[in-house]
Amino acid sequence: MGDFDKKYNIVDEKTPPHELLSGHYKQSFAYYTLRERLPVILTQVVDNLSRDKDEIAEKFGDGAREELKEIVGNISKLKYELQTDKELTPISGTSSDVMTWNIFLSSLNENSRSFFNACWLHSECYMYRRLRSIFELSTHLRDFDYFQKQKENALTCCTESLEKVAKSIDAHKEMERKCFKDFFRRLLKLNLWGNRCDLSISAGKEIIQTGDPYTDIDILDKYILVDQSADVWECVSQDDTKDHPVTFIHDNSGFEIFTDFLLADFIIEQNLASKVRFHVKAIPWYISDVTPHDFHWTIDYLLGHQSETLRTLGSRWKKYLENGKFELCPVNFFWTSPFEFYKMAENDKKLYTELGESKLVIFKGDLNYRKLIGDYNWDRTESFETCLRGFRPSNVCTLRTIKADLICGLKEGVGEELDKSDPDWMVTGKYGVIQFALKN
Repeated sequence: MGDFDKKYNIVDEKTPPHELLSGHYKQSFAYYTLRERLPVILTQVVDNLSRDKDEIAEKFGDGAREELKEIVGNISKLKYELQTDKELTPISGTSSDVMTWNIFLSSLNENSRSFFNACWLHSECYMYRRLRSIFELSTHLRDFDYFQKQKENALTCCTESLEKVAKSIDAHKEMERKCFKDFFRRLLKLNLWGNRCDLSISAGKEIIQTGDPYTDIDILDKYILVDQSADVWECVSQDDTKDHPVTFIHDNSGFEIFTDFLLADFIIEQNLASKVRFHVKAIPWYISDVTPHDFHWTIDYLLGHQSETLRTLGSRWKKYLENGKFELCPVNFFWTSPFEFYKMAENDKKLYTELGESKLVIFKGDLNYRKLIGDYNWDRTESFETCLRGFRPSNVCTLRTIKADLICGLKEGVGEELDKSDPDWMVTGKYGVIQFALKN
């Protein structure tokens, strides 16, 4: 056992069954994330600020250049606190979520208030919220998105793939009604695998989507460990619910949000729902998560692209926004709170009720999955419905490529077989799930 582990009482074990995930257990992805990945992410933010300081000063004024020095110092302080397992101190700032965060932090058990001893979900979300507060307290850079360049590069680097996917989908659109189910399920799977492109997992390194994932989608079926796409189709295709919206809880920018829009486009074109609602993050989050700026920038980027195929999509989606068929919901700080979703009804009843208006709510990505079932070491065969702990405001679908060591809903023996054949299967994004639960 190393000096760090001795000093901070780290246990060289896997997370025991039915325990919260935390950095306390060395043989966990939580420990690896807190010890290795998150410090690298903070270092990269500092490096990017240093590299872009002239560009930032030109955009935000010379006062921003001076503020950057203090900001860099505060990020370094946050990194030190993380690396020395300090207590999660109160959040500072003027945003409406500050009080909520600080009440939550004060409610934590005395033994669960430091980075490595707190539930992993809480400490990781806390790091990103603290990072945001550093900028929020500045004068010139309070609205600066320190992840924006990486997010935009994630889209511009894969435009060839975007065009190939769009053309493939157009080629398959002329079909009989009986084929819609298969087409929808393929789009759902495309949407699932778009979630592989997560900059927080790659610690900010560029992930370039190449080729045409749509035409190769069937090859990846063997990596889908739970496939309830047929159930999702049965839900969304009900004629008596056409007047109800479908809601997306977004995850990543770049290629993934493009696939979100493609699926939403199909839902509108085939009159499966009256509108599609989108929820995004209020602040920069987990490097690649979508903010309102990213949402609009993506459509505007397509609208101005040299490819006629992409311009056509951008133009159609812009019109959908204008006529209300696409609706970007007002930002809600619940999505960047420390709360698991089963606590939504008591902490944000209005949001819970709003989700209940939809015929289907699609939760994208690994972090949303962690919030759906909690950072808890469930039995892998436990049902998805049980793990939701009552959170079923509407019919719920989750599209998740697996990047954290928690899961539910597997058939008996599947997890054990993967442990032998592919020991890192839970943290690479190689495998995925499409899970579904009916409204309560």
